[in-house]
Amino acid sequence: MGQALAYNLWRKIEKTTVRKASKDSDHSTQILLVEKDPTLQDSSTLLSVGGLRTQFSEASNVQLSMLTANMLKDIDQELSTCGDDDLDVQFRPHGYLLLASANGEQQLMKNYETQTAEGAKIMLFNQKRLKELYPWLNTDGIQLGSLGIENEGWFDPSLFVNLFKRKNASFPVVSVKGEVVGTKREFYDGPTIEDAPHEGQEITGVHVKVAESEKPVFVRANRIINCGGADAGMFARLCGVGAEETQQIPQLQTPLPVERRKRYVYVVHCPDAPVLDMPMVCDPSGIYVRRDGFGGKYVCGKSPDHADEPDTGDLEVDHDFFYEEIWPTLAHRIPAFEKLKVTSAWAGYYDYNTFDQNAIIGPHPFLQNVFFMNGFSGHGIQQAYGASLCLAEMLVTGESTSANINPFSFDRIVNQRPFIERNVI
Repeated sequence: MGQALAYNLWRKIEKTTVRKASKDSDHSTQILLVEKDPTLQDSSTLLSVGGLRTQFSEASNVQLSMLTANMLKDIDQELSTCGDDDLDVQFRPHGYLLLASANGEQQLMKNYETQTAEGAKIMLFNQKRLKELYPWLNTDGIQLGSLGIENEGWFDPSLFVNLFKRKNASFPVVSVKGEVVGTKREFYDGPTIEDAPHEGQEITGVHVKVAESEKPVFVRANRIINCGGADAGMFARLCGVGAEETQQIPQLQTPLPVERRKRYVYVVHCPDAPVLDMPMVCDPSGIYVRRDGFGGKYVCGKSPDHADEPDTGDLEVDHDFFYEEIWPTLAHRIPAFEKLKVTSAWAGYYDYNTFDQNAIIGPHPFLQNVFFMNGFSGHGIQQAYGASLCLAEMLVTGESTSANINPFSFDRIVNQRPFIERNVI
């Protein structure tokens, strides 16, 4: 998130300012990116499966993923640096096949209307057509399927992030290995809004703990953007949002509802499973499976029930979860998976929005210069580019024009109005 935002923010500044900013100018804008672990080895991004889909129930989510899909088509132009000719994130253009039972049929059709209205390329198949197209698929209990025929697939998250890092190295983006351990909050002393005094507070800077200094270094800042991933809630509290010491201030009582949630990903070998004609299959039970290459290797997983959320204190994998919660249903839906071998597995963290499982993008209503880009709940890697582009537009010009991000505002949390996405995988 942070790398994508730094990229889009500088690009927008260059295009918008009257005199283009220069790294050599005393008046240039500088972007500071603080990362606790620059390798991101335990981040939500690198431990994701790198999926990209346009099949959402809400138009704003479709728009964000479409922005990323379009960027991937022009990735050489977007992220190339001197000497780069052919950038590769190993994007595999295969659609998601979402299956619906009788209970979900109407919702899937409604989603289709929303998606196609936003320009997504989706096809619907009834049970008979599904049997014809995918003879390896057990369609018992399935009434309808939707398949993305463009702008969907999967890619390598590590390659994706590293391209942003390399590009940002040519911009006035300063990356620091450190941890924000405190902030300085003051009353807002800025311009009025609509000729009326505007009350509020702002964060004038952050205290960053770095290895080179015994004491945290204070860094003044005009804008603070929370891209903290699964730890975003902790950083928000450092800013006073939902913190114990600010509960006497009504405008800061509402916390950022983002926390870690652990998810397992299993890699299995199944030489008899379908290959070329297999999309990313998403069962009504919540199980997903896709192939990984052409050697009989497949990636699968499922989010646990809310009451069975695993402990987030480590990234250990519960192998029983596969055998008890995934394999029986997977083998029922695709009988070829009755014979398989688990070859590896890993766990990763979702930056999970406990309020409505949707992203939070935009300003805090009381802290004048604090902005959020958090809570993507499993959609972060595919929406990072689109969300960061829209937030960069808002930061530089005052409004987002590439997509409608108003539904993602923090205000909905304060006002207790959930923005529900029905197509959560």
